[in-house]
Amino acid sequence: MSRQPDDDRSRGSDRSTRPGETAPPPGRWLLSTVLQTVVAVIGLGVVLYALSRAFGIDLLGMTAAALATQTGQWIAIAVVALIAMSAAMRAVRFARAP
Repeated sequence: MSRQPDDDRSRGSDRSTRPGETAPPPGRWLLSTVLQTVVAVIGLGVVLYALSRAFGIDLLGMTAAALATQTGQWIAIAVVALIAMSAAMRAVRFARAP
């Protein structure tokens, strides 16, 4: 049996070459990354608050106290660096030529 090339997969991989479709705006990846980060931070805060209420432990206060230490601050810097690298990877994905 001979295999025929799968034309649908090769055509669907490049979104910018479809007729009548424009390239995404340059800041779209940045806005998407910022919104996802804000939603994740708010969601983490809600989860910590809910667990605090459920178990009677001040998890938000403990988190704030942990971030007040030097180690906690370095961990926060590392998280910000990971978010920046994620945004850069998204930018490369949108800017890469086919």
